[in-house]
Amino acid sequence: MIDRYSIRFKVITPILIFLTVIMLSLLIVGYQVSKNVFWEYHTFIISRHSSEVQKIVNTAIDELTTSQLLGKEMVVDAKKKAVIDEIKSYWSSNNLTGFIKTTDGKMVYSSLDSTSMKSLQPQLPEEGDFHFSKALAHIGGSVINIPLWNYKVVFIEKPVIPFIYLLSRDTITALIAPLIAISCILIVVVTFLVMRKNLQKPIKAIISNIQACQEVNRTGITELDTIGSAINDAFERLNKKTAQCQMLHNIAVSIHEYFSIDEILNLIIDRANQLINAELAGIALYDDKGKFKRLITRGTTTRTGDALPEGKGLLAFMRLSITPVRIDNVSEHPAFSGSFPEGHPVIRNLLAYPIFSGEGRPVGTLYFGNKPEGFTDDDESILKTISADTAIALNKAESLMQLQRFQQVIDSAFDVIVVTDADGYITYVNPAFETVTGYSGEEAIGKKTNILKSGCHDEDFYKNLWNTIKAGDVWKGEFINRKKNGEIYYTSSVIFPIYAEGDVHYASIQRDVTQEKKLYEQLLRAQKMEAIGTLAGGIAHDFNNLLTAILGYSEIMLGMTKEGEPFHRPATIINNAAQKGADLAKKILMVTRKEKMEAKPVNINEIIHNSMELLQRSIPKNIEIVVNLKKDVPKIMADPSQMQQVIMNLALNARDAMQDGGRLIIETDVVGTENGAANGIPSDKGEFIKLSVSDTGTGMDAETQRKIFDPFFTTKETGKGTGLGLYIVHSIVSNHGGYVNLYSEPFKGTRFNIYLPITKTADMEESGEAEDIMGSGTILVIDDEADVRELCKDMLEPLGYAVLLAESGSDGINLFRTMKDRISLVIVDMIMPKMGGSEVFQALKTIKPDIKIILCSGYSHEGFAGIDKLLKSGAAGFVQKPFTRHSIAQTIKKALSE
Repeated sequence: MIDRYSIRFKVITPILIFLTVIMLSLLIVGYQVSKNVFWEYHTFIISRHSSEVQKIVNTAIDELTTSQLLGKEMVVDAKKKAVIDEIKSYWSSNNLTGFIKTTDGKMVYSSLDSTSMKSLQPQLPEEGDFHFSKALAHIGGSVINIPLWNYKVVFIEKPVIPFIYLLSRDTITALIAPLIAISCILIVVVTFLVMRKNLQKPIKAIISNIQACQEVNRTGITELDTIGSAINDAFERLNKKTAQCQMLHNIAVSIHEYFSIDEILNLIIDRANQLINAELAGIALYDDKGKFKRLITRGTTTRTGDALPEGKGLLAFMRLSITPVRIDNVSEHPAFSGSFPEGHPVIRNLLAYPIFSGEGRPVGTLYFGNKPEGFTDDDESILKTISADTAIALNKAESLMQLQRFQQVIDSAFDVIVVTDADGYITYVNPAFETVTGYSGEEAIGKKTNILKSGCHDEDFYKNLWNTIKAGDVWKGEFINRKKNGEIYYTSSVIFPIYAEGDVHYASIQRDVTQEKKLYEQLLRAQKMEAIGTLAGGIAHDFNNLLTAILGYSEIMLGMTKEGEPFHRPATIINNAAQKGADLAKKILMVTRKEKMEAKPVNINEIIHNSMELLQRSIPKNIEIVVNLKKDVPKIMADPSQMQQVIMNLALNARDAMQDGGRLIIETDVVGTENGAANGIPSDKGEFIKLSVSDTGTGMDAETQRKIFDPFFTTKETGKGTGLGLYIVHSIVSNHGGYVNLYSEPFKGTRFNIYLPITKTADMEESGEAEDIMGSGTILVIDDEADVRELCKDMLEPLGYAVLLAESGSDGINLFRTMKDRISLVIVDMIMPKMGGSEVFQALKTIKPDIKIILCSGYSHEGFAGIDKLLKSGAAGFVQKPFTRHSIAQTIKKALSE
């Protein structure tokens, strides 16, 4: 049945009637007219297809450019694949074929067979539309170049309207030339009118609608209406795609306006579901172990942090997948466990896409479920794009959070951090800068770092610094800087260049080491004191060896003479001098910490009297010394040498406070708890000896008084004080069970009150009965000092002992090995060359475990020679040099009697 509204009926049938009448003329005229009409139509169609393909490409490139993702290879590759898929879809829906290849000839996609490709490529232009004939068919298409991606897109459209070329001419044409001429005119007129009404006007209307981006109206011609319907469908798809692209663009822009990860996730899930339109939607993030750490859902209840899914079944399948997961029937999928958790909605279909980190590791997934009409390729493409944008946004949020953490670290740092530009102008300082320097950030930024210059560094110092950092190296060193208030401080600094966007900045990390410097200087002074003390201790030890012979032989001389005889007085003087020398050596050992406190009953008044001679030599004449001592004060348990040191330290401290003269007052008294002296310290009698040392000097303020007993604290100039004097006073008094009270006012003077407890032990009198020191047995003396060995022999033989001598540890061991059964006791010097007393002790005990051994040394048994350790290991006793005949004989007799 003939369609009266078809082109065949309205156009071709009238033409055939005229052609029957005028034959070849009608064919020629029809051919020319048809050719022109077809050429215009075909050119328009190809141009439209070319524009649509170009628009698809430009839209994708614009999205990447707007989102600043052209540098993200993963995102660009994803976008390329999406563009290719969209072009394929467009070609398929518009009956087009073609191929896409790179400029270097690599084929990306082709819908042509290899034969068609080979015959087609030589006829293709570099770019633009093309037309050529092949086997009576007119072939047209277009070549589109995409320079940004190095792609060349070629598509071909076969003509819908067939054309027949008039290939022959009648020999009698010349005879009917007039008829042909008239026929031609009639044919032209009729054809023009028919074409104008039934083809040109409808096509022009279609073109007008297309150019105005309006829906193509019906023309009443079936073929043109089919074309119009196809165009309307294309416009509808284009509008839908444009809306989707606009929504994706809005998502890409919006997610970069948020900084919170939760805000980004909520925005993405809401906007994405508007495009995909599923009943259920969710977005999940995983931790390093694959467990959920965040889950945001739509269409179902969001789980709390304590009840997040375990990620099994489908969730595990989607988490482990690095490609999109599209399941049209969840219940039939192999990964489905067979049931959903209690309260969880039933999922019929599912679409999921992984979210990748910057390193390409899956960190999350976008989920959509229960779409009524099912998920499509467009949904998958949209989800792919959203996933890429999500990954970028999450990486950005993580980076911003990390920057915030770094900022908190820098702001909380105790070290000063300064950033300058290439010319040394400050661009950033952290809060510690103001704390250390006194300059606020507003005061410092914009100024050069020389605001901190102290003038303590020369130009070469700064020149070397700048040469180092400008060469790209790290400079390390110390600065002596000046604070805003003018105070000098020291910093240990590291300065290094920072390169960013073609510019160079310099960062400096500075640590205030002022206190460390002071402590270091104090340590140096302490080390010097330690070195001096070690030297003095060694001298005192050797001095004790000399005094042993002097004191011992003077004692022997006194025993051999009587008062009034010629040698008695010189021997007495030598003995007294030796006793004083022994006391002096003991004080040296005490100061150098080689001697432990030896408390015994002492009279504090006697110690003050004994110190007066030294005080008068140490105190200038313009200072009056006033002594006011209470009579008959009880004795206290104290070390005389240490008490004398307390008095001397306080007196010398008072002297330094009275540079222009004044009065130094030393007083003693007995006080009880009712005077407030106890201070919680126990006392057998409830009484205390109060020792007061006061002066009329400069005095001290409250701040100084709080620090006066701190080690290394001094108010004197650098190099004139150790800061240990009053610290030692406080330590000695505390070790004696007492305490110190201080009262001082600026410019009025200072008074130190020392309270020492009175104990029953101090009141006990030593028995005056003579002790029998005679004895018997063989004694081996091992000592490297010949005078000491001979002294021991001269002291002990008159008491009834047989004495053997050895000048070294090895000689003593050899002698003991041969005579061990005869030797009753061995006296061993602790400090000898080659083999010390400890080694000799161990060797003797190995030979005869029950041998009695007495240790002897110029140090006390609390000294550094390890004597106390040997006493605990079985030594029978200890005698300290210089010793008297009575002390050594008493120690021997006690050892032999045990």
